[in-house]
Amino acid sequence: MSDFPYSLQPLRVPGGWTITVNTLFEVEPGPHTMQWFSSALLLWGHHRDSGDCFNSHFEPEDDPEGEFVLECYKVQYDRQGKAVKGSEVFLGEFRTRSKAEFVERVEQFMARPARG
Repeated sequence: MSDFPYSLQPLRVPGGWTITVNTLFEVEPGPHTMQWFSSALLLWGHHRDSGDCFNSHFEPEDDPEGEFVLECYKVQYDRQGKAVKGSEVFLGEFRTRSKAEFVERVEQFMARPARG
């Protein structure tokens, strides 16, 4: 039994992806649910083989009129599997007030062909 009143948001995660942070619950943002959107990160994931990664948050924090923000990057890894400092390349940002649209965009980013 979960200690949370909401379940995690279902996501289609292709093979090779690691989701390191997941605090995205299956609840819509609103005046009575903002505590579920107040963490610094909602989702953070990476694909070591391709170097693709993303993070996301809700801003402004604690504002029911805020929006979901998805930031996408490409990172190089060394032979030990650690990210090479300074190798991060910003690929773009997506903002929306729609949680469904946000989830769809996260899934689309993870499903795109690897460009290693």
